[in-house]
Amino acid sequence: MIVLVWNTAATARHAFESASPSDLRPLVGSELPETSNDNSATRGDRVSARRGPLSLRQKYLLGKRVDINRATVEEISELPGISDTVAASVVAERERRGGFRSPRDLLSVKGIKEKRLEIILPFLAKMENN
Repeated sequence: MIVLVWNTAATARHAFESASPSDLRPLVGSELPETSNDNSATRGDRVSARRGPLSLRQKYLLGKRVDINRATVEEISELPGISDTVAASVVAERERRGGFRSPRDLLSVKGIKEKRLEIILPFLAKMENN
Protein backbone atom coordinates (compact mmCIF):
# COMPACT_ATOMS: atom_id res chain seq x y z
CA MET A 1 0.00 0.00 0.00
CA ILE A 2 2.82 2.36 0.88
CA VAL A 3 4.52 1.68 -2.46
CA LEU A 4 1.29 2.42 -4.32
CA VAL A 5 0.83 5.74 -2.51
CA TRP A 6 4.50 6.59 -3.04
CA ASN A 7 4.31 5.88 -6.80
CA THR A 8 1.09 7.92 -7.12
CA ALA A 9 2.66 10.88 -5.35
CA ALA A 10 5.82 10.61 -7.47
CA THR A 11 3.75 10.54 -10.66
CA ALA A 12 1.79 13.62 -9.61
CA ARG A 13 4.98 15.46 -8.63
CA HIS A 14 6.60 14.58 -11.95
CA ALA A 15 3.55 15.72 -13.92
CA PHE A 16 3.48 19.00 -11.99
CA GLU A 17 7.20 19.64 -12.48
CA SER A 18 7.09 18.89 -16.22
CA ALA A 19 3.95 20.96 -16.89
CA SER A 20 4.31 24.31 -18.62
CA PRO A 21 2.77 27.44 -16.98
CA SER A 22 -0.06 27.43 -19.54
CA ASP A 23 -0.99 23.91 -18.41
CA LEU A 24 -1.38 25.13 -14.83
CA ARG A 25 -3.91 27.91 -15.47
CA PRO A 26 -7.48 27.21 -14.28
CA LEU A 27 -9.95 25.84 -16.81
CA VAL A 28 -12.69 28.22 -17.86
CA GLY A 29 -16.16 27.24 -19.06
CA SER A 30 -16.06 24.61 -21.77
CA GLU A 31 -12.27 24.28 -21.80
CA LEU A 32 -11.95 20.66 -20.86
CA PRO A 33 -8.78 18.73 -21.44
CA GLU A 34 -8.95 16.37 -24.37
CA THR A 35 -9.30 12.74 -23.45
CA SER A 36 -8.44 9.89 -25.69
CA ASN A 37 -10.99 7.19 -26.32
CA ASP A 38 -8.22 4.90 -27.51
CA ASN A 39 -8.26 1.84 -25.26
CA SER A 40 -5.17 0.32 -26.83
CA ALA A 41 -3.15 0.62 -23.61
CA THR A 42 -3.08 -2.72 -21.85
CA ARG A 43 -1.91 -3.76 -18.42
CA GLY A 44 1.50 -4.64 -19.84
CA ASP A 45 1.94 -1.09 -21.19
CA ARG A 46 2.00 0.54 -17.76
CA VAL A 47 4.71 3.05 -17.09
CA SER A 48 6.37 3.96 -13.84
CA ALA A 49 6.63 7.36 -12.19
CA ARG A 50 9.93 7.82 -14.00
CA ARG A 51 8.27 7.69 -17.44
CA GLY A 52 9.40 4.26 -18.47
CA PRO A 53 8.23 0.68 -18.34
CA LEU A 54 7.83 -0.80 -14.90
CA SER A 55 10.99 -2.28 -13.47
CA LEU A 56 11.05 -5.93 -12.46
CA ARG A 57 11.00 -4.87 -8.80
CA GLN A 58 7.86 -2.80 -9.37
CA LYS A 59 6.20 -5.68 -11.21
CA TYR A 60 7.14 -8.01 -8.34
CA LEU A 61 5.65 -5.61 -5.80
CA LEU A 62 2.47 -5.50 -7.88
CA GLY A 63 2.26 -9.30 -7.79
CA LYS A 64 3.76 -10.38 -11.11
CA ARG A 65 5.50 -13.75 -11.01
CA VAL A 66 7.23 -15.66 -13.81
CA ASP A 67 5.96 -19.16 -14.57
CA ILE A 68 9.24 -20.84 -15.43
CA ASN A 69 7.43 -23.68 -17.23
CA ARG A 70 5.66 -21.33 -19.66
CA ALA A 71 7.85 -18.21 -19.85
CA THR A 72 9.69 -17.11 -22.96
CA VAL A 73 13.42 -16.44 -23.10
CA GLU A 74 12.74 -12.69 -22.85
CA GLU A 75 10.61 -13.07 -19.71
CA ILE A 76 13.17 -15.33 -18.05
CA SER A 77 16.02 -12.95 -18.91
CA GLU A 78 14.19 -10.19 -16.97
CA LEU A 79 14.85 -12.10 -13.75
CA PRO A 80 17.66 -10.67 -11.63
CA GLY A 81 21.02 -12.22 -12.43
CA ILE A 82 19.75 -14.15 -15.46
CA SER A 83 21.40 -13.34 -18.78
CA ASP A 84 20.00 -14.13 -22.22
CA THR A 85 22.35 -17.12 -22.46
CA VAL A 86 21.20 -18.58 -19.13
CA ALA A 87 17.55 -17.90 -20.08
CA ALA A 88 18.06 -19.85 -23.32
CA SER A 89 19.62 -22.68 -21.28
CA VAL A 90 16.58 -22.69 -18.98
CA VAL A 91 14.22 -23.03 -21.96
CA ALA A 92 16.37 -25.79 -23.51
CA GLU A 93 16.48 -27.72 -20.22
CA ARG A 94 12.74 -27.24 -19.75
CA GLU A 95 12.05 -28.72 -23.19
CA ARG A 96 14.47 -31.60 -22.56
CA ARG A 97 12.88 -32.46 -19.19
CA GLY A 98 9.31 -31.74 -20.16
CA GLY A 99 9.04 -29.01 -17.51
CA PHE A 100 10.34 -28.33 -14.02
CA ARG A 101 8.58 -29.94 -11.08
CA SER A 102 10.26 -27.90 -8.34
CA PRO A 103 12.52 -24.87 -8.14
CA ARG A 104 15.43 -27.14 -7.19
CA ASP A 105 15.24 -28.65 -10.69
CA LEU A 106 16.64 -25.33 -11.97
CA LEU A 107 20.00 -26.28 -10.45
CA SER A 108 20.50 -28.66 -13.39
CA VAL A 109 20.60 -25.66 -15.75
CA LYS A 110 24.08 -24.50 -16.71
CA GLY A 111 24.63 -21.09 -15.11
CA ILE A 112 22.26 -21.48 -12.15
CA LYS A 113 23.76 -22.33 -8.77
CA GLU A 114 22.35 -22.13 -5.23
CA LYS A 115 23.00 -18.40 -4.78
CA ARG A 116 21.37 -17.39 -8.07
CA LEU A 117 18.42 -19.70 -7.38
CA GLU A 118 17.86 -18.00 -4.01
CA ILE A 119 17.85 -14.60 -5.74
CA ILE A 120 15.21 -15.53 -8.34
CA LEU A 121 12.94 -17.66 -6.11
CA PRO A 122 10.73 -14.73 -4.99
CA PHE A 123 10.05 -13.88 -8.65
CA LEU A 124 8.91 -17.38 -9.64
CA ALA A 125 5.31 -18.54 -9.69
CA LYS A 126 4.42 -21.68 -7.76
CA MET A 127 5.12 -24.84 -9.71
CA GLU A 128 2.57 -27.58 -10.07
CA ASN A 129 3.95 -30.83 -8.77
CA ASN A 130 2.91 -33.79 -10.88
